[in-house]
Amino acid sequence: MESIFPIIGVVFLLGFLANRLNKRSEEESVNRHYDEIVADMYNKQNNEEMKQDNDTSKPDTQGLMFNTLSPLGCQPTANDDGTISVQYQGENFHMEFGGMYARVWDPMWAGIKADDPELPKVREAINAANYNFGPTVVMTAPDEEGVIGFHSRRDILLHPACPDNVPFVKAVLDSFFDAKEQVRSNFQQINTKQMEQQKNRRPVGFTITPKEE
Repeated sequence: MESIFPIIGVVFLLGFLANRLNKRSEEESVNRHYDEIVADMYNKQNNEEMKQDNDTSKPDTQGLMFNTLSPLGCQPTANDDGTISVQYQGENFHMEFGGMYARVWDPMWAGIKADDPELPKVREAINAANYNFGPTVVMTAPDEEGVIGFHSRRDILLHPACPDNVPFVKAVLDSFFDAKEQVRSNFQQINTKQMEQQKNRRPVGFTITPKEE
């Protein structure tokens, strides 16, 4: 009868090797998981660094606008608050910036007393003008003297890769004069229409009697 001890020894040896292989497989799995965690941490760190680099390289829209206005014969002034003041065709403009966008203002180009009887017609003329594409005319609340100010604004996009920034900005500035002219034209039309209506209006109780023959 053969001894069972060698067989038992082989069984223990195989079990020991299988256990070591299982532990090694678990260790490799843990190591792979650890490597994935570390790689993910590095990726997140790199993304944060790239995001910070992008934040520090924000578009210099103010500088682009400044350089675009000079060829138009303007003498822009860069203000400490990041805005630009410039005079174009005798009109004073104010420009604010955010990202690649610029908001152009034509401030206080006209005013009217809050108790002026023509105010309703002026409002109607402004509302009609604002339906057109271009600057938006804004009316402010009355000041201490009761004067309502008229301001125009327009938001535009400026990109350094665009080769036509100079003619584009010129067209934008010219559109402010068109907007004011549109308001004046609308007011004249509204005023003329109301005058015609009053002219053709008959007095209440007035009747025309036929002429006796």
